[in-house]
Amino acid sequence: MFKANIKDRWSLTVENRAEEMIDMRRQHFYILDQMIRTQKVFPLFFLGLFVLSCEPPIQSVDETDPIENIQFTYLQEDQRIFVAARLKDPFNGVGLDFVTWVWYGKNGFEYSTPDSMFLNDNGDFGDILKGDDTYSRKIDIIDLDSTNSLVYEDTGTVYLKIIAQYKNDSSYSLSDSLSLGNIIPQIVSIDAPDTLFLPASGYDLDTLKVTVTDANGVEDIRWTAYKSLKPNGTYANNGNLIFLYDDGGDEILYQSDLIRLTSGDSVAGDGIFSYILLLFPNTLVGTYVWTFYAQDLSYAYSIPVEHTVIVQ
Repeated sequence: MFKANIKDRWSLTVENRAEEMIDMRRQHFYILDQMIRTQKVFPLFFLGLFVLSCEPPIQSVDETDPIENIQFTYLQEDQRIFVAARLKDPFNGVGLDFVTWVWYGKNGFEYSTPDSMFLNDNGDFGDILKGDDTYSRKIDIIDLDSTNSLVYEDTGTVYLKIIAQYKNDSSYSLSDSLSLGNIIPQIVSIDAPDTLFLPASGYDLDTLKVTVTDANGVEDIRWTAYKSLKPNGTYANNGNLIFLYDDGGDEILYQSDLIRLTSGDSVAGDGIFSYILLLFPNTLVGTYVWTFYAQDLSYAYSIPVEHTVIVQ
């Protein structure tokens, strides 16, 4: 009896252990199956996210003007006009075809026959930097129609238009009126001898006169002066400017027991600037080059003008 019970218990234990092992194998295969299923799903899930993230964003329509920042400068010294405008390229997905500048001068936008020229962004014809989306050009005054041109005395407002043509045949324009701004002073004439003769003794006097004008008025002229390059290659007055005067001769420049010197000017404020030349027997002979300048109250300079004098 005792042996039989032991046998039965051993048989029961073996059967239980077999069932436990079968359950463990079932759990193992279940977990393995779930892992395989999960590995199939996750790549598909992430692939879907990647595809969605690569879709192009929705583009909003730009309703602003594609023409920006019109620039205008009257280059009086060169007798040229500089015009520039910044363009959006592309604009709403469309590339720019060409840009046109329409010039009305001082005539106003109602004028029926303006000048018209292309602006460019290729670094030529006065364009400063290639490919910066700023289309520009320098235009010689002589190339403009005479009715749209400018002369030195012109002040006030000028009128122009920029037209942008895009490759889908859409066209945009921007009109602007701009001030000519400050006009530089201009040296009109120089009244000076071509030859000066030194005295045998004592001294001689001569008067140098320079006529200067300014479209903003004579009162806008700050000063008029010149530099004197001597025959030996050095400058008189230590290279500093020698100023002329439009004071009517009121200012005394030098006075001693023997001599009293003023500017030699006749009428104050008439735009004729004067200076008395004092010649001594020992003055260096040869060819002198005088370079004249004028500056206005805006610190703008005139175009320099040279005059050659022979001293003998």
